[in-house]
Amino acid sequence: MAGTSRLLIERFEDGPIWTVGYLVYDPATKDAVIIDVPLWSAEKIYRRIRSLDMNVKYIVATHGHWDHIGEMKKLKSLTEAKVCAHPSDEWMMSDPNGMVIAPPEFVEPVNIDVHIEDGTTLEVGGIIFNVIHTPGHSAGSICLFARDDGTLFTGDTLFAGSIGRTDLPSGSMEEISRSIYEKIMSLPETTTIFPGHGPQSTLKHEKAQNQFVQMIFSER
Repeated sequence: MAGTSRLLIERFEDGPIWTVGYLVYDPATKDAVIIDVPLWSAEKIYRRIRSLDMNVKYIVATHGHWDHIGEMKKLKSLTEAKVCAHPSDEWMMSDPNGMVIAPPEFVEPVNIDVHIEDGTTLEVGGIIFNVIHTPGHSAGSICLFARDDGTLFTGDTLFAGSIGRTDLPSGSMEEISRSIYEKIMSLPETTTIFPGHGPQSTLKHEKAQNQFVQMIFSER
């Protein structure tokens, strides 16, 4: 029954700036979702999918920057899964090599199959993901929240000990502060976060120890 399975998470850190992608699956149904696909990671992720005999339903981009979609097109062709992303970052995904900070090698553009926005629900086996639109790092940044498992995939919005940069096109300090304060930190403190760079953490720990989060709270 939807929402009752405990998800399993496998982490793939790769690419020139150590971006993290995730394979998340329901072991009962063997349905899976991939969250971000760093450069040089597609074949590793695909080999793991094959070894687990997983059915990948979706490949989700937390945002459109090249380091997070580096091999998304390649993995899509291998799995035939649907690519999901917020429409505000579609322009980045269609021209990832034209960014202000260019990738070190050519990144294949990728089309969005499913536009996801604030409140969109994705079901993967018994896992229910709620999409939370968290603009600030980019206009189309999203987080994926699996409430039943207390798990939040934060992309480049919130890290362990830091927050996402806001000096790239469509970035905004005002918006990322609002996203973190109103949307992320309103979730249960026990929520475990899995960011797009660096280690996992909890919202309780970030409220207590993350100086950037504390600054955001002090300004409210």
